[in-house]
Amino acid sequence: MKSMPTFFYIMMRLRFIVLIMILFLFLISTVSCNFVAKEEEGNENDASLEQTQVALSVEQTLTAQQNAGANATIAAQQATIQAQAALATAQAQQPQPPQQTAPPVVIQETPVAPPAQPTQPPAPGDLDQMMKSAQILLFEDMVFDPSEYRYVQRTLDAMGLRYKDDGSAIGWLKNDLLSGSPAGKPWDLVIMAIESRGQVSGEYFDYLSDALNQGTAVILEAWHLDAISEGTISPILNKCGVMVYPYFPKSSSINDVVLWPLPAAAQHPVMNQPNSGMSFTKARDKWIYSGDLGSLMALTGHGDALFLIGKDAEDEYKDGALTVCMGWQLILQTFSSHSFPYNKMYPLWENYIYNALRTHFSGG
Repeated sequence: MKSMPTFFYIMMRLRFIVLIMILFLFLISTVSCNFVAKEEEGNENDASLEQTQVALSVEQTLTAQQNAGANATIAAQQATIQAQAALATAQAQQPQPPQQTAPPVVIQETPVAPPAQPTQPPAPGDLDQMMKSAQILLFEDMVFDPSEYRYVQRTLDAMGLRYKDDGSAIGWLKNDLLSGSPAGKPWDLVIMAIESRGQVSGEYFDYLSDALNQGTAVILEAWHLDAISEGTISPILNKCGVMVYPYFPKSSSINDVVLWPLPAAAQHPVMNQPNSGMSFTKARDKWIYSGDLGSLMALTGHGDALFLIGKDAEDEYKDGALTVCMGWQLILQTFSSHSFPYNKMYPLWENYIYNALRTHFSGG
């Protein structure tokens, strides 16, 4: 009987031990599961946190890049605006090149061109007053021949103009050329009608050249230029653009005296204002037996000389007997006025005087 309780006791102990072990294992299993679950939950939380941090970092990086790009764009735009403003300022400060125009058309002129007509001649009323107050010096050596009219003196008187008359007194002529007009200024017009050959030469042409340089209008009748052209008158002839040579020496034919208006005379004021339609075919034999009818001229091409009367009606380059030159400041006649009647020469001398004063008072 005693062995039964022992066995029972042992069995109870074994059951208790087994139960304890089962409880222990259950507790261990429960704790282990909870620990694993918590560890997995912690791992999941850690992974979620890490992902969030990564996302935040990426977002911050992208935002920084966007901000940097925007700032760079704004800075680039500002730099571009500043550069454009600086360039515009620099271009505005630089001198602008002149506007390009088409090159001028070059017109070939003839070798000997007529001088230009004064562009602003005085009005008729003004010119008339200026002419009547003009300071005019006259030398006309035909005073030695009382049988002849003084063509120039009579023309001046007919025009109602005042003048200082030196006649044929070369001493007076010298003083008046050197001293100027009574008004204390250069003469407006000097007329030297030299028909008595040999009286005026040498230094007188120096004085006449000075008068031209002072702006004085000059009318010169000198039919002996072929004898003195290499002397002191040569600077005047060179500036005018003519050379002279003998007319028809030892001629005894009235036909050798005849002269013709040249083509240029058709429109030139000296041959048309105030008188026109002049001819020089009716000659006198005043000088025909003197052995010299005067001088003819040829153009040199160096000045602006223009022939208006000559021996050949078609030749405008040589055999000239009347020329205008130096912008019409000088009227040069190389034939004798008294080789033609007064009624033929008066209109020409009136044209000489009128146009010489008009050119002078209009400033050339």
